[in-house]
Amino acid sequence: MKIVPVIMSILLPPLLLHASPKLEFKERLVKSATEKAKKGDPNAQFTLGEMYYLGFLGKKDYEKAVYWYEKAAEGGHVKAEFNLGYIYFTGKGVKRDYKKALEWFMKAAEYDDPKAMRYLGEMYYKGLGVDKDYKKAFYWYKKTADLGYPKAQYQVGIMYRRGLGVDKDLYKAKYYLKRSAVQSCSEAEFELGKMYLSGDGIEKDEEKAIRFLKKALKDGKKEAKEYIEKLEN
Repeated sequence: MKIVPVIMSILLPPLLLHASPKLEFKERLVKSATEKAKKGDPNAQFTLGEMYYLGFLGKKDYEKAVYWYEKAAEGGHVKAEFNLGYIYFTGKGVKRDYKKALEWFMKAAEYDDPKAMRYLGEMYYKGLGVDKDYKKAFYWYKKTADLGYPKAQYQVGIMYRRGLGVDKDLYKAKYYLKRSAVQSCSEAEFELGKMYLSGDGIEKDEEKAIRFLKKALKDGKKEAKEYIEKLEN
């Protein structure tokens, strides 16, 4: 009677043998989360949304994910509000809908969610689902930048440098770009490299220019290579 399991253990790979218990364990977690979610627990609803969105049981179910995210968001769950905004913004799993994305990002931004505020900045900056509005874009980017987010700091630096949505201020542009560059934002490093190279709003310094350009290239900004080659040749 005990021979069959032994044979099975020899014939089947270890992962396959343990797949069933793992699946049962995951199913129990989903069942537990579902029971709490149906009772109105926003955290359980959010968790359930995550499980379906990420394919916790092996297969992703975006429809159920959105359903439970919405339930959690209705209960004031900020991360669920952001996730819904992101889903509609990217169109991953649903039809892309910038208006719905804006609605959910706005709700999350009411609680100062930094990621939601950054996406609001991007939407107003690029005119995605809204009229392009640099003042509103700057407002949302700066709120995120002042919380320490490098991509937003870079964007604020660019807007100060170009006078988009705010008075041109090269000193503030340099300040925000440097804060972003310290966190290895390649775009900010590249921009600072060009500024040191041209002396635009900053003291011209080829040594610093090369240093920032090389760091930008290392961090993934391929455009910096051309500038570096010209300086070194």
